[in-house]
Amino acid sequence: MNDTYINTTLIIILICHLAAIIVAYKKRKSTLIIPYLNMVMVIGIFVFWTTTIPNIKAHHFEFREIVVIGLEACILLFALYAIFGSFNKIYVKVLNTIGFGLHLLTTIGLLYYMLAFKFDSLY
Repeated sequence: MNDTYINTTLIIILICHLAAIIVAYKKRKSTLIIPYLNMVMVIGIFVFWTTTIPNIKAHHFEFREIVVIGLEACILLFALYAIFGSFNKIYVKVLNTIGFGLHLLTTIGLLYYMLAFKFDSLY
């Protein structure tokens, strides 16, 4: 993947997050867009992670990697629970919003990092 492809993808992800914030603000309540967006982000992260792991010859799990994968799995579980289960429970809304915020901040950080430094590829 080259810089242009990655930057374009990050900008599209950022636009989707901002659109979800605008829709939630206009409706004056949390919507199901946030759990759907969380689910898509987590599935994308898992797909990227599983496609890059076989390319590494000797892969040793670090604590940071295990924490991120565990956090993403929890975000996925709560997104699925909000979509198929009960969206009106307060703790489900709070955890989906926290996951949404983490994904938004990570996307902004990655976009800044990619625009500030020149890369030939992500890996």
